[in-house]
Amino acid sequence: MSEQVARAVGAGSSLTLTIAGKQCTPRPLGVRELVEVERDCLDRYRRDYLEAYVKNLDLLPEAARETTLARKLEEVARWDTDCLPAKDAHDSSRVKLTDSLREWAKAYWALAADDAPDTRIQRLVAAALDQDILTAEKYQELTQTLPPRIKVPYVNWWITGSFVGMITMLWVCFRQEGITREQVIDALASDMAKLNETAREIEKLSAPQAGNG
Repeated sequence: MSEQVARAVGAGSSLTLTIAGKQCTPRPLGVRELVEVERDCLDRYRRDYLEAYVKNLDLLPEAARETTLARKLEEVARWDTDCLPAKDAHDSSRVKLTDSLREWAKAYWALAADDAPDTRIQRLVAAALDQDILTAEKYQELTQTLPPRIKVPYVNWWITGSFVGMITMLWVCFRQEGITREQVIDALASDMAKLNETAREIEKLSAPQAGNG
């Protein structure tokens, strides 16, 4: 997030959803909440990185494994969010909508005609590209153009392109309503379109370039 989502701005959202019987509306996250999301992202990245590292320790001589792991643990403990790698993401505003791509999106996300305005389809296509649901090759086949790929900070990708990141984003936003992380998962794990749409809405409201503050 860094400079791009370092403070909360923007008005409320017109989007609403029901979680655990409660009506929840996305809102801008405060600075402390954004930092908390960043820290969760960093902690999970560290853990995943170390798990992958440990699985490959058998490639080293046995006598060197313990010392090597200790050094790696010290190194990873010093990481902050600036140490995370940039990620490929996709700019929804530059998604080229063709009839073929519209049909693919409507079929994959099970969208009815009333649920499929162009801007929503573009966002869902970008989400599908971010999550490797829609491959670059398939996108090119459907549009005759290359995907609108951009590099973004890891945390920016995580909160809209990763299932765990999206769940964290929604939980931090709605927990003041008494919503738990598990309830967010129960309500939205089977509706990835709504999950992604809501995560992107919270990100948009929380971004300083929205123009308030």
